[in-house]
Amino acid sequence: MTTAMAVARHQMRILRSDPMFLVLMFLMPLALMPIMRRALGLNLQAAGFANADGAEQVVPGQMVLFGFFVAGGVSFALFREHGWRTWDRIRASAAAPAAVLAGFSGPWILIHMLYQVLLLAAGSMFFGLRLNGGSLLGLALVVAGFSFCTVSIVLLAAASFRTVNQVQALVNLGAMVFGGLGGALVPIEQLPGWARAIAPVTPHYWAMKAHRRLFLESADFGDVVVPVLVLFGFGLMASAVGVWRFRADETKEFFA
Repeated sequence: MTTAMAVARHQMRILRSDPMFLVLMFLMPLALMPIMRRALGLNLQAAGFANADGAEQVVPGQMVLFGFFVAGGVSFALFREHGWRTWDRIRASAAAPAAVLAGFSGPWILIHMLYQVLLLAAGSMFFGLRLNGGSLLGLALVVAGFSFCTVSIVLLAAASFRTVNQVQALVNLGAMVFGGLGGALVPIEQLPGWARAIAPVTPHYWAMKAHRRLFLESADFGDVVVPVLVLFGFGLMASAVGVWRFRADETKEFFA
């Protein structure tokens, strides 16, 4: 765990010196929310939520969609060590794979959670997003579960692929495909039948299912337990496979 903490501190120092990626990832969904809000509000009203104004869909939807891009930062951090030729320093510690991956994932899970909290706060401030009786504890667990899940999935990809371009392509594709299937772009009932049938295989579906219950149906904690457990389950499986797949002596290619 000494190695894990050292890696984590190193990642945080780099992020503090160059936070522009996170700033842009915060501003981009904020720019899209007012553009999409009215159309999504009409979709929700057509689905039977007469009092919906669109914030209940567009804020969590954009947060979940761009959250996968933010999680991609953990793969960039791992490959950057290879590109900077500092990976041997980590290998020299003889740390277990779980400790090394924990050092990379820990800071990004915390950053991802903070990212979601800030977008939810902005949604409340600028677009009137309200829980309206929904469980605050349930919301906190959904945020934590989605962060753990997405960072674990991306780190599994980083452990499995050889080049940073391969991982980034997967992150970009995964964000759009998972986001589209999971109901982050439009309400789930607007999707074709085949898409609704396979949507539960994506973590985005479960995150949006929980947010929908909290913001549209005033759900209590018990109503989001299943989505939260599924998100943490996805994350645990991805973490386990990632630790099994990870090889410290495997060659990784940063940008050519």
